[in-house]
Amino acid sequence: MNVLIFSRVRNNRDAPDAAFVTTDGDNRKLYRFALQYNMGGKSWASEIWAYSAKDAEERVAAMRRSLTMCGQLYGEVEA
Repeated sequence: MNVLIFSRVRNNRDAPDAAFVTTDGDNRKLYRFALQYNMGGKSWASEIWAYSAKDAEERVAAMRRSLTMCGQLYGEVEA
C-alpha cells in the first residue's frame, strides 16, 4: 500500500467513501486511517480504525509504547 495525499480532493468532499467508514457496537462512527513506516530502506503501510484523527494519533502513540507481534494470521472465523 502506498499512501497518497490528495488534500484538495479530500477538502472538497463531505465524507469518506462508505468502505472507509463503519460503526462500533455503540453506533459510533469509525474511520480508516493509513499508517506508514520505513524499514530496510523501503516504505511500508498498514491501517487502523479510529474515531477521529486525534484518536488515530493517540492509537499510534499507544502502539509506539506497547505494540507487539501476536502471530501470523491464517484465516477468519465469523462470530
